[in-house]
Amino acid sequence: MRHFPGFILSVSILLSLSACEKSKGTASDDASASTGLKIAYVNGDSILNNFTEFKAESEAMEIRQRQAEADLQKKGAALEKEFMAYQQRAQKGTMTGKEMEAQERYLSGKQEAILAERDQIAKEILDETSAINDRLQKVIHDILNEIKKEEGYDFIMSYIEGGPILVADEKYDITERVLRELNKTSSGDTTPPDTTKAE
Repeated sequence: MRHFPGFILSVSILLSLSACEKSKGTASDDASASTGLKIAYVNGDSILNNFTEFKAESEAMEIRQRQAEADLQKKGAALEKEFMAYQQRAQKGTMTGKEMEAQERYLSGKQEAILAERDQIAKEILDETSAINDRLQKVIHDILNEIKKEEGYDFIMSYIEGGPILVADEKYDITERVLRELNKTSSGDTTPPDTTKAE
């Protein structure tokens, strides 16, 4: 059976927007002195692992997908049993030609209905996933814009494993602040989350 697309938030693209936060200490002064720009970065893996609303939405979509797949598999298995029972009856010669034609039309129609249901559910999950991604990306976008306005930074880079930034100095890392703001916006909780960085 075809698996539905996974639930993925394109945080790394969004986190490359022109927004940045002033780090504590001399990070901003160092960046300004050397490049004329104020820069910082966010660990994209850490955002995915610790943004509570994203995790909740992702888990809910995965549960829905597994339930849909299980339901379709159950219907497919039931149809297969019906088909095998039809074959046995046909081989024993206990059905007339018209009965066989009618049964084949019935089974074919049932198979088409299951395939149509599968495609419809896949489309619904895709559409819902896209809507959730758009909404969560807007939340991230708004938080980064707030940081930009408050701190006057030019860029926030996204640092993810396998991404274009191979090595980054931790003094420019503002992941914890971004996560605090994201999770505070999502739940009203002002307690800093566990932001253990992904290696």
